[in-house]
Amino acid sequence: MELVVTIDELKDIQIYAEAGATVFLFADEFHGTRVAKKMQLDEIIQGVQLVKELGLKTALMMNRIYTDAEINKIEEMLVFAKDTEIDWIYYNDPAVFMCAEEIDLISHLVYEPDTLMTNSRDMQFILNQGVHHAVLSTEITLDEMKTMTRNVNGNTEAILFGYLNMSYSKRHLIQNYCDEIGIENTYQDAMNMVLIESTREGRMPIIEDAQGTHIFTDYVLDAFNEIVELNKEGLQVVRVDGIFLSRDCIADACRAFRMILSGLPSEIIKQKFEEKYPTIPWSTGYMYQKTNLVK
Repeated sequence: MELVVTIDELKDIQIYAEAGATVFLFADEFHGTRVAKKMQLDEIIQGVQLVKELGLKTALMMNRIYTDAEINKIEEMLVFAKDTEIDWIYYNDPAVFMCAEEIDLISHLVYEPDTLMTNSRDMQFILNQGVHHAVLSTEITLDEMKTMTRNVNGNTEAILFGYLNMSYSKRHLIQNYCDEIGIENTYQDAMNMVLIESTREGRMPIIEDAQGTHIFTDYVLDAFNEIVELNKEGLQVVRVDGIFLSRDCIADACRAFRMILSGLPSEIIKQKFEEKYPTIPWSTGYMYQKTNLVK
């Protein structure tokens, strides 16, 4: 099973590789959203080389929602990915698929439409287009995930660790709020902001960058008890999303998944892991409760 991890700094590569990660996900400033760190292209090239030296895989995040005026930038980035020999390219805008088709890159694409991949018919349709694999929605139950992976012919991925993207708007909501109350906005690109709703106590991380406003869950998913079941049903790829989390925590999560896949008891590993990081709000997310019951 492939284990994807998001990269914050180049020194993370060796650490996460030793912890069991096999695919390293990079993003640049323009094309990537909701990532721990955005890198310059020369830094990505350096990172790709480091990963190749370890005999492992690389991935590039292109999950921006593009306008017509930005199509040329899609083409340029796909050429960069091809020339750099990046293995996987994550996308959600169909324009990326159309551009990739022109340069024979479809087999490297990974379709990740955030909350939309919720049934096996949709999943199979996407896989039939020739993409490498597609990512399950995080807002469906474990049983629904198992049904989807079991019923499709092709590769599937699930995010099983980390803060989850809950809401995205291309509008700059924090800027609009600051304009409304007449204060200066000093929060652009800040990684330490949280949103607390009047009817909830949870603290939801929120980021506003050039691409809009991104709101995350008030919990961190750790699906240690569920990975073996999903693997048995055909799940091929698991992602550990490290946004807002420490390097040690991410590396420990990779080790935990590897130990569980090797046959060690998930309940014990999960308990020890959560005890090591007691201040983090751990959760199984929507694994055992349908989204419409909690939203």
